[in-house]
Amino acid sequence: MGFSPEDTDEQRSLDEIFTLLANTQRRHILTHLIETADQPVPLEALVEYLQTHTDTNPEKLQTRLHHLHLPKLADYGVIEYNSSLQLISYTEHPRLEALLQAGQSLGDGGNKSDVSESNS
Repeated sequence: MGFSPEDTDEQRSLDEIFTLLANTQRRHILTHLIETADQPVPLEALVEYLQTHTDTNPEKLQTRLHHLHLPKLADYGVIEYNSSLQLISYTEHPRLEALLQAGQSLGDGGNKSDVSESNS
């Protein structure tokens, strides 16, 4: 992500959280995974949930999840994604949850969005 050696772990973490939350699809993903944190979520169920928030076809949505959003969230350590079983588990992250909730309380908009809005 281009962090310099003098970045503190706390700042690096905050920058990474903001990067994760900058994408509408990831905010929807995280919201759903936090709400269902007591059990792994099948990829198909996540696609169905996201269909209520997007105008994108399910195949394109599943591809973007599998190749972009879920690996990014897994790399940060927010989720565990078993791609062979297609199961996603949320890993508790209080700081991310607080920022996600703050964004929602400020009015995330909740408009349907296209998955291809951004590659970030």
